[in-house]
Amino acid sequence: MIFVAVSSGAFAFVLFFLLVDRLFGRTPMQRRLATLKQYTVGERQVEEPLLRRIQHAAGDVVERSPGLTRIALRSETRLDQAGTQMRPTEWLVLRAGIAVTAAVALAVLVHVVLGFLLGLVLGFLVPGMLLKASIKRRRQRFADDLPAMLQLILSALRSGFTLQQSVDAAVRDDEGPVAEEFARALSESRISGEFEEALQRAGERLESPELGWLTLALRLQKETGGSLAEVMQTTAETMRERAYLRRHVRSLSAEGRISAYVLVALPIFATGLLFFARREYMQVLWQSVIGLIILGVALLMIIIGSLWLRSVTKIEV
Repeated sequence: MIFVAVSSGAFAFVLFFLLVDRLFGRTPMQRRLATLKQYTVGERQVEEPLLRRIQHAAGDVVERSPGLTRIALRSETRLDQAGTQMRPTEWLVLRAGIAVTAAVALAVLVHVVLGFLLGLVLGFLVPGMLLKASIKRRRQRFADDLPAMLQLILSALRSGFTLQQSVDAAVRDDEGPVAEEFARALSESRISGEFEEALQRAGERLESPELGWLTLALRLQKETGGSLAEVMQTTAETMRERAYLRRHVRSLSAEGRISAYVLVALPIFATGLLFFARREYMQVLWQSVIGLIILGVALLMIIIGSLWLRSVTKIEV
């Protein structure tokens, strides 16, 4: 039993490491270089790690099933918003592997039925929470870096470049979500459609009101005429002030957010500590009806408290 628990824990650690590495472990430049390495020939070609090759192979197997493929495609939008190169089928395989591993580990450590069900739920939800956090962090970085990118585009416009040439010059040697989305919009505009429409799709994908304002300003300038540099300068100044106000509000509310994290994590940490230190004290909670009721009430109170603390500390700017 101890060997099974240790093996399940080690396998779960490997899966979580793979998940975190795919979502947070590489910079945009590293992902770009990894993509280019696939098209190299000769001795320059570098073989992918074993875990990623297994993940790719498992994703190919899932794609053979139309039902599983439809289920996997539900996460395609979120994966696109996170800017990851992972396919939806690979993401489904990764979530399923983590869920099964967590279920087996909790079934061995806690209770067969309760641990298995709890492990399946937690193992399937935690990767989604990590992906959501990655999307939120990417959107936050996009909003913070957008004014600087607009300033670079403005400088190129004043040098005599067109809008597309200015965007190309600004994103050519840059990295980050702003450069990625602008480069993607520029590529879409070259294939089909207008640059403003591609920017609008990027704004909808990132849920960025700033990019929506930029698209509206470009369309108004295109219809009414005028100096494009002045329009970009006014838009960049507005976004810069908005970004400064957002950072100021976040700094003022940092104490409340940290307090919320501590208050939510404290009962979970105390429960885990008692589980490993004095397991006989904790066994009553899942070996009796009253204990299960207490666990349910405690979990419900944690959820309600975390939602309430989030609503108090979340300030929209």
